Amino acid sequence: MFSTLRKHLRQRKLARHAPDPNLFTRVVNFFPVLDGLDQSTRERLYRRTTEILADKDFHGAAGLELTPEEHLAVAVLAALPVLDLGADWYREFHTFIVYPSGFFADYEEADESGVVHRGRDLRAGEAWAHGPVVLSLEDIQGSGQGQGYNVVVHELAHQLDQLNGDMDGFPPLRKDMDADEWANTFAVAYQRLEHQLEAGIDPPIDPYAAESPAEYFAVTSEYYFDAPGWLKKHEPDVFRLLEQFYRGGGAL
Repeated sequence: MFSTLRKHLRQRKLARHAPDPNLFTRVVNFFPVLDGLDQSTRERLYRRTTEILADKDFHGAAGLELTPEEHLAVAVLAALPVLDLGADWYREFHTFIVYPSGFFADYEEADESGVVHRGRDLRAGEAWAHGPVVLSLEDIQGSGQGQGYNVVVHELAHQLDQLNGDMDGFPPLRKDMDADEWANTFAVAYQRLEHQLEAGIDPPIDPYAAESPAEYFAVTSEYYFDAPGWLKKHEPDVFRLLEQFYRGGGAL
């Protein structure tokens, strides 16, 4: 009885938050990487977007009032990493905060000598443990253009990463995935990027990925969704594991 009631209430909530199909089409068409989706994938994207709209709060910051189209754009891009994994993978955070453009955030970090450095830097996005996810609208609008940049995917990759503890580039894997293979493959790729930068070689992926293993996972996740052919060409083993992770589906 209670299970049936919960299911009924859930369906009513989803129905209330289902986006207008015409607006959904307009938002999808804005992002070139979503061009050409087959009907089945488009329907799954619509369902996952609806779940995110129903389950998350969206707030503008610094005077920004999100339009329905901007609101929906966040949800559509957020749906990509969990299209097959399922929206439950986002259960540890509940809020999106959107600034008009880049925003300043305080940071505190220790160097190799243990000295703590504090300051402020300009950011396009930020993922806090257990939320919220903070984003720049200007960078949201610049995402999904097929250039390997997607700030929404980047920050949500961080959220997935820390589901099993620290943000370290090692998210919870599906049961049929080999943890040692993941660790070794990403470690080798990360070291390769470091060596390229040390040698003055222009790397095939954003140098920001060399900031940490967590950033490497987030940046390569951007490429996986935004420029998959490029990632597959230059880091085929990383691409293969991301394909298994994001497209394999399954619960935690």
